[in-house]
Amino acid sequence: MKKGRFSVITITLNDVGGFVKTKASIDTQTFSDFQWIIVDGGSTDGTLEHLRRLDRPNCKWISQADEGLYDAMNKGLDLATGEYVIFMNSGDRFTDQNVLHRVDALLGRNEEQADFIYGDAYEENANCKLLLKPARPVGAIRRGMFTHHQAMFYARKAIGDMQYDRRFHVAADYHFTCRLLAKGACVVRADFPICINGRGGLSENHARIGRRENLVIQKEILRIGPSRLMLNYFSLMISAIMRASMRGLYDRIRFRQTDAVDEIR
Repeated sequence: MKKGRFSVITITLNDVGGFVKTKASIDTQTFSDFQWIIVDGGSTDGTLEHLRRLDRPNCKWISQADEGLYDAMNKGLDLATGEYVIFMNSGDRFTDQNVLHRVDALLGRNEEQADFIYGDAYEENANCKLLLKPARPVGAIRRGMFTHHQAMFYARKAIGDMQYDRRFHVAADYHFTCRLLAKGACVVRADFPICINGRGGLSENHARIGRRENLVIQKEILRIGPSRLMLNYFSLMISAIMRASMRGLYDRIRFRQTDAVDEIR
């Protein structure tokens, strides 16, 4: 498989409907210099039949049992040869067909090649309404993840042989990002949204575990002291409570409602 500008990695397991949505999003990209890597955990719901019918250049897939999400993501990294890596997992989508083209143009406007690119994200609620979740400044990493993992591009040269630390069951993506940024990575902020995600992902469904892991990471990687860790913990807890029991209020605070049309739905 030849190297490309981007490696788009998709992790899936028994989510054929979500995989079809992600595939449609990837198929419509106007930028063609990328590889697509699919890591399937051994699906039995018809996903394998879709994989066997894939007929596109620079695409590789594997289907085998794994030891969880982050083990599968590490397998994807091992196969990635692109200059920049992004995870667009089953059910996730690019916001439109020009995202990779626009990111490539953004990189071209920066004389120094960026180590890390990030942007805004959309969340799709139960009524299929798209809510824009603006990314926070990258310095907000000291409080938690500042945008969706699917709205982040990592430079292959910057991450080197880094992998997702499987000590963490929920927050390994946060740990991965903290490690990169702690090395003094050159960061570029995209001025457009990158991804569309549904709700009810790993971090939301296991928020209590995620909070505990975040604090371990903040102490271990970011060297945050006890007082600030306590403030971070209460902030994360309040956010989780609002998401669970006051969703409407949380959405009004954290999101911007939009009339944007999902062109690839």
